[in-house]
Amino acid sequence: MAYQRPGQGGGLSNRSTDSSGPSPKGGTRVLRLSVTDRCDLRCRYCLPAGAVPFAPQAELLGTAALVNAVAWLVRQCAVDRLKITGGEPLTFRGIVELVERAAALPGIREISMTTNGTRLAELAAALRGAGLARVNVSLDTLDERRFAELTRGGDLRRTLAGIAAARAAGLAPIKLNSVLRRSAWRKDVPALLDFAAGEGFEIRFIELMRTGTEVAWADAELVVAGEVRSSLERTGRLQPLPSVGPARRTLASWRGRDMVVGWITPVSEAFCGTCDRLRLDARGVLRRCLMDPESVPLVEMLRSGTSEAVRETVGRYLAAKVPPAAMDTPRPMRGIGG
Repeated sequence: MAYQRPGQGGGLSNRSTDSSGPSPKGGTRVLRLSVTDRCDLRCRYCLPAGAVPFAPQAELLGTAALVNAVAWLVRQCAVDRLKITGGEPLTFRGIVELVERAAALPGIREISMTTNGTRLAELAAALRGAGLARVNVSLDTLDERRFAELTRGGDLRRTLAGIAAARAAGLAPIKLNSVLRRSAWRKDVPALLDFAAGEGFEIRFIELMRTGTEVAWADAELVVAGEVRSSLERTGRLQPLPSVGPARRTLASWRGRDMVVGWITPVSEAFCGTCDRLRLDARGVLRRCLMDPESVPLVEMLRSGTSEAVRETVGRYLAAKVPPAAMDTPRPMRGIGG
């Protein structure tokens, strides 16, 4: 199947700015903050099998610079929600301090995190105490062999222990993120639904995007969400729910239990028109979109320019946002913030 251009069939209403600055009209924004490009797993849809050209450590921002950039975006771009990502954010040495300092910023009303869960068992309680509200945990399969194969050596037990620790710490609601793969979804989806329904978690199924070097693998493994939804509808009902953000949420009846299932469909059903996200990577580069070929070196500009000049540059950049030509990029996901 060809990868759909998001501008087709709905597309994006360009976000514009008014004279008061680069904030979206009538709303607020969520900032996806990548704190590192490092990860302790090597998932096939994120990292290649061979040597990985990570950014030099000297180019990655520390806690103070990251928090200062977030504070500027809160003031100037109506950011009020922060989603911490990576790479794997729990490999960032100052992650608890970063959460604590970001939570103290006036205007921030929620901090959440997307993680692979491998270090949550050790850090969940400290993160909750620092101000983290909730977590999304990547969990693509409950089969130990397939998990190890997909992550190139990961231990499923560590992720499951992390999920349990997050629940015990009060990081709620816990949402599971599961990337759909053609070779495995008929086995993995029912098991994941059983697990999520039994634990009271929301699960979101995500279409596989072409990022980084694994293009041929992604093409072979792509299954659109509609195919999976149709299969579930044959065994139960799916009732649409109000949705915020990229996930189309449904109330599913699964083996006698009601549960929330979300569908993130960048390939088959573009959601650009409702996107309210900005992205700041670990080098301080601002992006309007995961697939955007253009970017703004925000932190570098803040260090060398006046606040008004930076504000005008960022305002023009955000106002010119258009749908990406295609939902693929040669840049690996971990380098721009998943």
